[in-house]
Amino acid sequence: MKNRKIVLVVVAVFFCLSLAFIVESATKANTSKKAEPKQTKTFHLYAANMEQEMKQGVTLYSWGYGIWDPVKNAPASPPSVPGPELRVKEGDHVKVVFHNQQGEPHTIHFHGIDNSFAGDGAPNVSQHPTLKGESFTYEFDAVHAGTYFYHCHVEPDRHPEMGLYGAFIIEPKAPKYKTDGEFTLLLAERDPLLSVAEGKQAYEYVGTAAEHLHLTGDYDTADRKAKYYTINGKMDPETPTLQVKKGGTYLIRLINAGSEVHTFHTHGHHFKVVASDGRDLPDPASKDTITIGPGEKYDLLLTADNPGIWPVHCHIGPHESHGMHMMMVYDSYHGAMGHNHSDPMGKVMHHLALLKQYQFEKKYDLMKPETKGLMQGVQGFYNMLSQQNMEQWGDLESAVSAVNQQLNGKVDAASLKKALDALEEKINELQEMMQGGMS
Repeated sequence: MKNRKIVLVVVAVFFCLSLAFIVESATKANTSKKAEPKQTKTFHLYAANMEQEMKQGVTLYSWGYGIWDPVKNAPASPPSVPGPELRVKEGDHVKVVFHNQQGEPHTIHFHGIDNSFAGDGAPNVSQHPTLKGESFTYEFDAVHAGTYFYHCHVEPDRHPEMGLYGAFIIEPKAPKYKTDGEFTLLLAERDPLLSVAEGKQAYEYVGTAAEHLHLTGDYDTADRKAKYYTINGKMDPETPTLQVKKGGTYLIRLINAGSEVHTFHTHGHHFKVVASDGRDLPDPASKDTITIGPGEKYDLLLTADNPGIWPVHCHIGPHESHGMHMMMVYDSYHGAMGHNHSDPMGKVMHHLALLKQYQFEKKYDLMKPETKGLMQGVQGFYNMLSQQNMEQWGDLESAVSAVNQQLNGKVDAASLKKALDALEEKINELQEMMQGGMS
């Protein structure tokens, strides 16, 4: 009996020591885990007015996001449409400081992020809209790796379409797929009458794509009719090109930042739909066309197994023909790609668009370099013109000289506009000749 008591005491002591060791180890592990600091990723964004050039010479008054320098208290990059792509790692603590430099009140909503109520960006619900000259800070943890985007949530039928949107990517701690590259594609649309409405109200140049349009009353988004369809803010032939190599695997992050439904189609290839709205799909589907609604995001995994030059576009006909078209090009076919971007008038129209913008803004000092660039672009056509067209060539040179003459000395705004209108008319005549084969 005595020996049995001794054994029981020894067992009890051993159990207590073991339990104490386990508790101490768990405490140390938890302490270590709690002590591990989260990495904070900080971004400073601002919103401002800009001219969005959807393709050379085709511009619209827009609002864009850019990177803000908090030390200099000034822009660190120009505003763009879409705004800068923001990338963080899964588990990061994210801090986005928004500086509003645009005339309208704005917020930022991180679409698809399970944010706190205070950081949701819903105007007059979770926060007051941020006025011009003010700032607002958003903070959240990047919990789920995936594809998301951010946009203004004030008047969501107007502000995002004016350009206030951008991609937000949370990269996984460890790669989910072995890839040879990835592409982020944001789909959107533009109704030029919206630029007329906002531009006239702000006394800004509405852009070459809207300057001849007029509103008969107040702009109503219920009557919205999009005319321009963009991928990453650009229209064909200036949409981004998907450069791939044979046998490579590529992640396509597809985001619908617009207000219409689109159908994303790849010629000659199928892709796997591996994630939807920032969440992995347990059974990825193989498709060559996927319908994506406003606000939706998809992750597509594509294997480049069919060399060539392949169209990639929205399969809704008017959307494709009005800009939402791009190309996937294999490395070995890169040399044959020139035909897709052969717009001989593009450079000329680009400089003309800037001339018209600066003339409206009375930035006359910026106009002279543009007249020089425009003439250099036109000179590229000299050897292509037939003898019968030499008179028009001389008229065009005279029109450029007339604009330059108006820029020498004190500028008379009315005379300058008249000279610029005459120059545009001559450029349009040249464009018609180029399109008609200069017969």
